Amino acid sequence: MDSKEIAGVVESVSNEKDLPKEKVFEALEFALAVATKNFLEKGDILVRVHIDPKSCDYKAYRRWLVVDDKALSKPLVEITLSAARFDDPTIEIGQYVEEEIDLEEAKAKKSGFDRIAAQTAKNVIVQKLRDAERERVVNSFKDKVGHMVFGTVKKKTRDSITLDLSNARQRGMNAEAVLTRDNWLKNENLSMNQRVRAVLLPFNERTGQLAVSRTTSEFLVELIKNEVPEVNDGFVEIRAVARDPGNRSKVAVISKDKRIDAVGACVGMRKTRINAILEELNGENIDIVQWDADPVKFVFNAMAPAKIEKVSINEEDHVMDLSVTAENKPFAIGKSGVNVRLASKLTGWNINVYSNEEFDQKLNGHNAEIEKLFMEKLNIDEEFAEVLVKEGFETLDTIAYVDSSELTSIDGIDEEIAQALQESAKAAVESINNEAKELLEIEGVDVAIASALIEKDIKTKDDLAELSTDELLDISGMTNEKAGKIILAARTACHWFDE
Repeated sequence: MDSKEIAGVVESVSNEKDLPKEKVFEALEFALAVATKNFLEKGDILVRVHIDPKSCDYKAYRRWLVVDDKALSKPLVEITLSAARFDDPTIEIGQYVEEEIDLEEAKAKKSGFDRIAAQTAKNVIVQKLRDAERERVVNSFKDKVGHMVFGTVKKKTRDSITLDLSNARQRGMNAEAVLTRDNWLKNENLSMNQRVRAVLLPFNERTGQLAVSRTTSEFLVELIKNEVPEVNDGFVEIRAVARDPGNRSKVAVISKDKRIDAVGACVGMRKTRINAILEELNGENIDIVQWDADPVKFVFNAMAPAKIEKVSINEEDHVMDLSVTAENKPFAIGKSGVNVRLASKLTGWNINVYSNEEFDQKLNGHNAEIEKLFMEKLNIDEEFAEVLVKEGFETLDTIAYVDSSELTSIDGIDEEIAQALQESAKAAVESINNEAKELLEIEGVDVAIASALIEKDIKTKDDLAELSTDELLDISGMTNEKAGKIILAARTACHWFDE
């Protein structure tokens, strides 16, 4: 290729592809370097080509990487530091030694150089320009990641849809995005040339493609922003989103302006706003609920449309047990458990739903275990233990270290009885602490659990490590997850997993 051909290629490609001339020169230099290397047939050598941007004349150079004298392993592409410093005393390891290739001599010795160079350059430059154009597209859209984009269905296969995003940015740019099957809604039938909305996903370096989705929580948030000005303007804030794409979603909102009803603003007059979103989501049900700093109120709101009767909270395990009427239980759980599952995800609490009868049975069983513990350790009768539990005392620690006024406020308990109770509770706690010292070092084991384990004649971390999850489930308040964590902690403490 002569200078006129190079100038013509740079000008035409730059204008046609709307690419900077620097990118086109870079692609040409790489292509000519590949062509020169192939033409010389000297093996896997290093070649660099430089094109003068003004004259479009180019020169080719063979290069060698400077390496340590003892590290030379590829003589075709490497040169030792001591050899390189014969010509340049200032050169360092990692730099290159270059020698200009006499292209005219090469052409004279072997015909066809220009033809081979041109053909190779053509093949390489096409790929280089594709890479440059893709990089330009990605850079143009990088600020839109997580936000809404619009595209037209250009191509469909069984597993993916290609959207043309060209009109979304600037004219002349070939911008496409892939919508894979797992990123469009179930039962959704998108037709050719249909205009589609989706959110842009982070760029995938492996595939080198833009990708979009209609199933993410971000897409739902973008739709709400588009339909609800109060959200878009910041007067109503979306605090949390839980979504089962194509089936059901829950969105927690809160108003930053007392004059605005957050839920009402999102639903709209006669449900016009929410219906527009439902239509876009192919009928996916959406529950807009009020966010609340009080976790119980938030959970109650999130469980809508179910009406909650009672609640039991386990803050340590972040679990809430909810009681509903038998008739209301199917609505609380939802089809295939979707309502309670999304409510759990939305609030961050593990939620269990029971009928009123099931709830009372579980609570009574839990209370019976506590009453039994109090009767044994405090030497009191069943009636007295029942009174303590009803007043909210669930552990020996609370009785031992609570202010005595909390006890004397209970009918039938005076200063003398309160003092005796606290002394007995402290002695019981100390006894358990001494007897179950090893057990209490295990994460997740408290005094109540340690006491129950001791009753099972489990007194050391080794004893505990040998157990299975099922063997702990008869302990009051124990769950599969909690039992698994305790046993794992015991086995870790016993160095079961050390190499």
